[in-house]
Amino acid sequence: MARRPLQPLDFTLRHGKAWQRSRLAFLTFSVVLTVGLPLWHLRALDGHSRWSGLASLFPTAAPPFVGAPTSILVWVVELVDPAEALAVAMFRGPSWVLVWTVLPGVALVMLLGRFFCGWACPYLPLLAISNAARWLLRRMGFEPMDRRLPRVTSRVVLVGVLGVGAMLGVQVVPLVYPPAIIGREAFRLVFTGSFGVGALMVLGAFLFDTFVSRAGFCRSFCPGGAMFSVVGTFSPLHVHNERSTCTDCTACHVVCSLGQSPMTNRLDSGCERCGKCVAVCPTKALSWKVTR
Repeated sequence: MARRPLQPLDFTLRHGKAWQRSRLAFLTFSVVLTVGLPLWHLRALDGHSRWSGLASLFPTAAPPFVGAPTSILVWVVELVDPAEALAVAMFRGPSWVLVWTVLPGVALVMLLGRFFCGWACPYLPLLAISNAARWLLRRMGFEPMDRRLPRVTSRVVLVGVLGVGAMLGVQVVPLVYPPAIIGREAFRLVFTGSFGVGALMVLGAFLFDTFVSRAGFCRSFCPGGAMFSVVGTFSPLHVHNERSTCTDCTACHVVCSLGQSPMTNRLDSGCERCGKCVAVCPTKALSWKVTR
């Protein structure tokens, strides 16, 4: 009988626990902000919906945040996702206001790389469920596909949605970008009690990741991920493999959702700095390095 392929859930994250705890805390904050902000607004506006009971847990004062997670106003400071900012610039033209709103995010990505995808994206819990479903399906004897598209696919998608948006005068990025969709659908669910068409988009991404390509949407179709990869090219933070202690066990390859190759030191700007490859390495051959 053929041996079933290894899956991320077959491994334990043994090392780098501080890194993983920090990542989990940051992700938890992002998800709570995405889901909790609509409830807080509902409470502040004294609105009524089926979620009013949960909204009563929040203060009656207006929340200091507006938006989330790809475009958020924190008191008087507005932060905009680079992909959405570029889409707005191509639609309305560049402006200094837009530059200042996107600058903090661009600086962080240039420093830390594609970290948003591995640390803050609200789609990550769904991706974890997808990976668990793939693991369970294999345990039941069903082998989901894992098609790998060329790495350039995501950048073609990014250029495509930006170009279509500019030509048609429509903001396409927020319509196909899971973090933007999830934030929008959270507000819709709280205030209207139902999901919109965007939920179908997220469901389609989840089904694609589960049955066609593991993390395939994030790797090949997400315009925000593609933008972070482009800007993150300049990041000095990288995973380094000390070949003298590496046993070529492939554990790091298996746990990587974005198709990187830590075992052979072939990592590009698609690395999301999740640190799972470092944490799973049995010989601690992998470590973080800051390079010029």
